[in-house]
Amino acid sequence: MSLSAMSSMPAMSTAHPPARLRPAVAAVLTLAALLSACATVPGGGVEASASPAAAPGAAASAPAGKPAAVAQAGNGSARPATAPGAPAAAPAPGQPPAFAVLTKDAKKIDGLLGVWQKDEKFWIELSEQDFGVPLFLSPKIASGIGEGSVLGGLMASRWGVYGGPQLVEFRRIHNQVQLIARNTDFIARPGTPEARAVSAGFSPSLLASAPVASLAHPERRTVLVEANALFQGDLLGLGMALQQKYRQGYALDGRNTAITTVRGKRDEVVLEVLSHYATATIAVPQPGTPAGAPLPTTPLTLPDARSLFVRVNYSLTRLPDQPMAARAADGRIGHFVATTSDFSDDLLRSPRLRHITRWRLEKKDPAAALSEPVKPITYWIDRNVPLKYRDAMRAGILEWNKAFEAVGFKNAIVVRQQLDEANFDTLDTGTASVRWMVNASPSFGAIGPSHVDPRSGEILDADIAFESLSSRALRNIRSQLLTRTAADWLPLLQAADARREAAAREPASAHAHAAGEACQHADLAAEELGYALDLLQLRDGLDPAGPEAQAFVMAYMKDVTMHEVGHTLGLRHNFRASRVYGERQIADPEFGKSHALTGSVMEYAPINLARPGEREAAPFQTTLGPYDYWAIEYAYRPIAPAQEAAELARIAARSAEPELAYGTDEDNYLGIDPEALHFDLGDDPVAYAAKRLEIVRDLLARLEQRSLASERDYGVLRRVVSYALRDVGRSAGVLARQIGGLRTLRDAPGTGRDPLQPVPAERQRAALDLLARGVFAADGLSLSPALQRRLAPDFLERRDALEEGAGSVGTDFVPQQVLIELQRALLAQLMSDGLAQRLLDAESKVSAPGQSLRLGELYGRLDREIWAELSGKGDIVAARRELQREHVNRLAGLLLNPRGLTRADARSFVRVQAQELLARLQAAGKRTGLSSEARAHLQDSADSLREALQAKLLRTGA
Repeated sequence: MSLSAMSSMPAMSTAHPPARLRPAVAAVLTLAALLSACATVPGGGVEASASPAAAPGAAASAPAGKPAAVAQAGNGSARPATAPGAPAAAPAPGQPPAFAVLTKDAKKIDGLLGVWQKDEKFWIELSEQDFGVPLFLSPKIASGIGEGSVLGGLMASRWGVYGGPQLVEFRRIHNQVQLIARNTDFIARPGTPEARAVSAGFSPSLLASAPVASLAHPERRTVLVEANALFQGDLLGLGMALQQKYRQGYALDGRNTAITTVRGKRDEVVLEVLSHYATATIAVPQPGTPAGAPLPTTPLTLPDARSLFVRVNYSLTRLPDQPMAARAADGRIGHFVATTSDFSDDLLRSPRLRHITRWRLEKKDPAAALSEPVKPITYWIDRNVPLKYRDAMRAGILEWNKAFEAVGFKNAIVVRQQLDEANFDTLDTGTASVRWMVNASPSFGAIGPSHVDPRSGEILDADIAFESLSSRALRNIRSQLLTRTAADWLPLLQAADARREAAAREPASAHAHAAGEACQHADLAAEELGYALDLLQLRDGLDPAGPEAQAFVMAYMKDVTMHEVGHTLGLRHNFRASRVYGERQIADPEFGKSHALTGSVMEYAPINLARPGEREAAPFQTTLGPYDYWAIEYAYRPIAPAQEAAELARIAARSAEPELAYGTDEDNYLGIDPEALHFDLGDDPVAYAAKRLEIVRDLLARLEQRSLASERDYGVLRRVVSYALRDVGRSAGVLARQIGGLRTLRDAPGTGRDPLQPVPAERQRAALDLLARGVFAADGLSLSPALQRRLAPDFLERRDALEEGAGSVGTDFVPQQVLIELQRALLAQLMSDGLAQRLLDAESKVSAPGQSLRLGELYGRLDREIWAELSGKGDIVAARRELQREHVNRLAGLLLNPRGLTRADARSFVRVQAQELLARLQAAGKRTGLSSEARAHLQDSADSLREALQAKLLRTGA
């Protein structure tokens, strides 16, 4: 029978054919399917479908990873399988239903990709041209649980606890559609043998898959794939993240997970998925669990810890047809980078290409010295931001226009306010935003992440989030519920080997921190804000509810906004910027009106507090620093392609200018650079630390005399003392970093400066002296018994903490124990192997003897200060015994573990010091005037040293 004859036969119902006709009907349908999959080709022949089992009217299946080819008629136009308007033919057995059947009574949502909805079912309409095309998948946590990094309004980040943005494509293999995450980290020039090698060497990832849901549309040749199957899975790995965080069996509950909303735009489609995670049972800590082992916990914010919902926004957008011109990164200036390994040229030293991340900014009038951009960088202030903070945030965003004007852009940044009745979400891709986040406890204060085009580093989206608990209204809760102590302000003291161990335990978070993805600026600044408000209220009579205090908070809000906007413009932290100005400039109120307090708002700067009796200067940064202008110039100055390399080299060559000093997260993270650290201010770190310690002593003295009104509670005293002691920890950290510090400059050759510079010996000695007098000395910091008896908790908050399982608000508060923890942390650093190595190595880096601090000098000063009571006649109080015992334990530990100190010279110093201390302990134990506790302490310390010195050690090596 000819094809034309078959097409002229009367239609036959195939829904319920008589039993005797069913085999014949099936045969006819199968033959029709085969013939309809053929197309006339030039010369009158036919071309067979690639797959005999292809659905009637469907495109031929393509090889894996390739879009299916459209069957073409001889004139080059698509040949419809069914005449327009004709009823859809019923599918063959085992084939999906016809397009019209599946979409009957369904609603069409137009956008980048058409989406059809019928009740709870959603289908994405895909043409043959949509397969294999890269799309940008940008996930956002629209609503979370207020803790555990599952926070509503948070942009998913690649280095977070769950998955981040991906370059994806739809791939059809026969009748299965896969959502594939492309591997963008490894590339080669298309069409080359190297590109084939890269394709064979590195794999993409499968995110989800679903069968083709319909036959091809008879005219558009499109098919449907079920969106529920593709997007209702755990694409971000939140179940795994919850398991790791809480040690519970959380997993996605697919039955109670649903797509709730789909929004379509011409260049975007957004699917909003409400995901349910659950566990059937709650694990509890088991008896006999080894000390330090992770214990199961539960989220404290849920009505029932077995169940939680997370709403995720998945935005799919088309990448720009023409990638933005990439701009090479330079290590002398701090920009985030998009890194790929390009194997096109195997003669290069490294295949890695590093391009800075930046917005696409082009002049409307390229010839004009100052021109508006073709498309400005637009920040939307979300409607959930409290009214009172919007003006300060707007001012912080627009402050960056000053830097863009310097490179030729007028109004490069604009700010818009989302209206309450707006029908869009500021989380949608391409809508940079500032949002307000309400969490159960402070996590980061504020954060400024961005999503970028991996091909070029173009920033496609950014969503800044502010935590509500950063505001001054809840500073009391922050102080009393946070478990952070003075010693916790010493992460910068951690030796490099200890940092590596920490990174091995939590590689993702460590990588994020070192790469600058994690930002604690607002969280730490909020702590400083609370301390400063209490200090100024007590010392200068500041009304915490008055306009001066409100202006103080707004200045803080602008400062934090500028910092986070800087991140979303592509700038990394600059922790060396605090060294740009001297104390005289910083303390001048007029200077702060027109200048930043540091070289960059990307610094973690402390609040600029005045000494007792001095005029208050500008407390926060209210404008950009010189480094910020420089970094924006490198990233955004329009440069002709032919001149770009030379012009960028010229800009970066200014790195040796003092106001452009730069050091970033890894410089701080590695723990040896004395300048790239948090919360120092001014060009003399020892003078800065001395000033802050003076402020603390004055504050504690004022607290001794403070009387509280009957309507107040004693919790305020505990809060202020806690803040003060933590500020001591910050100051001690600044000082400790100077000892054995190695200044690491990012200069290129030709600046006249050596890139590795040991800290001058006189600065190290000054820092050690201040630590000895201000932290280790018996009279360094003290509180009277009367004041300590008044440091009661806020009893309502204590109850809340116990109910929530926090347990961090105890009844008693002993400041001396806080100081002991700080002293222990300092000893751990000052007696560490890493510091010993640096001091010994520094002797070979200086030009003359005496220009470096010697290891024996450090150990001797610690011994004299810690054991000062051995040369006196009085008793030894409990706090001093604690410190001395810590010193003895460290000496004994180093004696018993030769691997604890790498260098032989260091081990020799420890042994000699232990022998000398043992003799002094034995002599002091015989004197009169000692309490029984002190006498036992001296005897026990002597026994520990004696046994360690006499122990037989198994020595390794020659």
